[in-house]
Amino acid sequence: MSKHNLSSIDTYKKQLEESTGNDYNCCYQCGKCTAGCPAGGFMDNPPTKIMRLVQAGYIEEAMRSDALWYCVGCQTCTARCPQNMDIAATMDALRELAIKTGIVSEDRSKKLVTAFHTSFLNNIRKHGRLQELSLVNSYKLRTRTFLQDASSGIKMIREGKINPLASFSGKEGVSGKEQIEKIFELAEKGTHAAAPARKPKKNTFSPQPPPLIKPGMSIGYYPGCSLGGTAKEYDISVRKMCELLDIRLEEIPDWNCCGATSAHATSHRLSLLLPARNQALADAAGMDYVLAPCAACQNRQVTTRKALIDSEELRLEVKSTTGIEPTGRAEFIGVTQLLEGYSTEELARRVKRPLKDLSLACYYGCLLVRPMEAMSFDDPENPLKMEQIVTTLGGTPVDWDFKIECCGAGLTLAQQEMVEDLTHSIARNAAVNGAQAFVVACPLCHANLDMRQEGMRKRYEDIESMPVYYISELVAVACGADPAEVAVGKHFVPALDLLNRR
Repeated sequence: MSKHNLSSIDTYKKQLEESTGNDYNCCYQCGKCTAGCPAGGFMDNPPTKIMRLVQAGYIEEAMRSDALWYCVGCQTCTARCPQNMDIAATMDALRELAIKTGIVSEDRSKKLVTAFHTSFLNNIRKHGRLQELSLVNSYKLRTRTFLQDASSGIKMIREGKINPLASFSGKEGVSGKEQIEKIFELAEKGTHAAAPARKPKKNTFSPQPPPLIKPGMSIGYYPGCSLGGTAKEYDISVRKMCELLDIRLEEIPDWNCCGATSAHATSHRLSLLLPARNQALADAAGMDYVLAPCAACQNRQVTTRKALIDSEELRLEVKSTTGIEPTGRAEFIGVTQLLEGYSTEELARRVKRPLKDLSLACYYGCLLVRPMEAMSFDDPENPLKMEQIVTTLGGTPVDWDFKIECCGAGLTLAQQEMVEDLTHSIARNAAVNGAQAFVVACPLCHANLDMRQEGMRKRYEDIESMPVYYISELVAVACGADPAEVAVGKHFVPALDLLNRR
């Protein structure tokens, strides 16, 4: 091996250590990360081997791995590492480094996933918020997958989830487009600050106190991009739920996309700077709590808020682009957190149509409970707070094993076969344990369990149709709303009959 190559390897390894905080000598190859990885079966080098490659100095081989393009970012590996290694951050850092250096896999999976991330981020750079039809068109042109999801697209247009005219109106973008452009330019310059050094320790879950939510309160609202389009029914039901609970929602003025999976998977700086602008706007508006119904959006905002509080440099970078230095005053919460803070007694008092005879599998997915130290919402291995809400509504939560298994998250377009495999395992376990339907609190989870269900069931032919409800839909219906009023009829899997027959 040449001195030049040795020098490059040392440089790459140092970059990985600084960006993740990992001391790779601490990994003793127990295999726990690979054992829990939902996408491990699709990878040439699953997490354990990736860590060994980095540890041994084979950085370029790790960067060429197909595994980087199958990783779903669920953070299961990091959450279960007995040495407190951030394995998920290693996958992200390797992917970002591979893109920058051009030392990448030639597998088709890389081309599909990169096409999605490129289309997504170009869309955000142009508009500030995601225009979903424009994203899909760009992705299909890059990948020549013109017929993929054609029937689903037609249904979405028919149900008003996608507006073909919106892409030409320009009304869905943010006003501060120059700020968004500055954020992208800043993200492209230099590298992010070194992560705090991680040391082996036993991680124990300690829940943070629930937010104090009372009837008559006004709180901030960050709908995120998908709730204005493909997850329109989630927005409708959240607003109706809050109306019935006497909670007023005030949108963050001129909010922008948080960057979602695409920023997180390709640029650490961008994944902080985009949500940091929302934090600054919410702080400037004097908001104490901001409801973020999308689990991925909330996760990005929560982790960014923590980074802003810890880093003066990041706060000053945000001020340089927005004119506002974020204070971290606004706390972003999810729907389940809002309901927990509302109090069981008050929620029970408002129930008019109990969900009796309805057995539900409460599906948390990945990002509601991970990373544990940032989300601090519910037990990351066996969360139960959604079950408590379902019980208060009169429903029957089932005891099942796949409530925190990943559904494939944002790779639903680029890795459809993998998403169908993952959702099949989830649905089969829910059905075996007596569930009639799912309840979720994330539009990505809903899309993969609902929109992908028909294709999954055709492939496996061993699962009956299972409706997928947003938690906000069930709360609104239990509190007196008509199921059709909260757009339950807009789902792909028919979901009205199960609620109407009660």
